[in-house]
Amino acid sequence: MNRIALALAAASSLALAACGGAKTEPAATDTTAGVDVNLPQVDTRFPSVAPNARTSVNYAGTYAQPVGSGERSITLRTDDTYTMRDENGRETTGTYNWYDDNSRILIKNNGQNEVYAIADGALYRMPDAQAPTTGTMTEGQTYRRTGAAKAVNTAPAS
Repeated sequence: MNRIALALAAASSLALAACGGAKTEPAATDTTAGVDVNLPQVDTRFPSVAPNARTSVNYAGTYAQPVGSGERSITLRTDDTYTMRDENGRETTGTYNWYDDNSRILIKNNGQNEVYAIADGALYRMPDAQAPTTGTMTEGQTYRRTGAAKAVNTAPAS
């Protein structure tokens, strides 16, 4: 009987020794408890209109908008001149004026006032000067920058 008790004691000692060498990791702590991790979805196809785009965005460059099988384009220069090309290839040039918020410009095109809000990589044709520059923009009002951003500060060729 002593032999059986001794064998059981030896087996128990080995089992305890094997378990004693194992390290257990502390339970993972949930650091998000009470924190809202559901961030709002932002449509990156329509960047936000920049506050003071005149100084915070490299706005000079060409922006295009697909129309049917062609496209319209607007080239803005840092000397406040522009060139517009319609879907038929007709060009108009002139000067644009900045609104006081420095995030929108006014272009007088064929007797019409056209207001554009400036975002990083996009221009948005606004319905009028009172239209908010926040909120959802649409593809129909969006002109997207073409090519790499670069300073365009020379006047158009005559």
